[in-house]
Amino acid sequence: MRVAIFIGSPRLNGNTVTIANSLVNKLSQKGIECRQFSLYKHKIEPCIDCRECKTDAMECTKKDGMTVLYQNMEWADVLVFGTPIYWFGPSAQTKLLIDRFRPYFANKKLYGKRAALLLPAGSGAEDCDMTIEQFKRVFKALGMDFIHALALQAYDEDDALKHPELDYFVDDLASRICEEELSE
Repeated sequence: MRVAIFIGSPRLNGNTVTIANSLVNKLSQKGIECRQFSLYKHKIEPCIDCRECKTDAMECTKKDGMTVLYQNMEWADVLVFGTPIYWFGPSAQTKLLIDRFRPYFANKKLYGKRAALLLPAGSGAEDCDMTIEQFKRVFKALGMDFIHALALQAYDEDDALKHPELDYFVDDLASRICEEELSE
């Protein structure tokens, strides 16, 4: 099994990264290959609705930081998206990524893949509902199966590390990710 994690936090050592690193450690112990990407290290242009992704090769014609992200989305069996919650929604860089999913609506290359969420939020899980719903709708439109959202109260630096249930939540998500592999 291969897992690609896409982190939409501008903080390279923030709570989202802390949760993702914990998940990578847990999955790696189970023999799962993981790749992790900081979206802020990739220049992602906004979708301009040119609709080129709906013709011929059914690929985005923009040649920017999404190229390597697209390759890794297609490489992975499971996609994990992590974003801090800003005003009840994903970070701007995460939203740019979501908008650039358009080719996958037409070419179906993500169809049947599985996806999960890592969502640290200042007020906790109750602030994550709109982001979870947005991703669920995106996954449904792309033919992906939603695994689970790990929503954690974390605002200040190192809050995730101090959260008493971090290990439990990460263990639970790692088990859910591995369920499919175990059933095969």
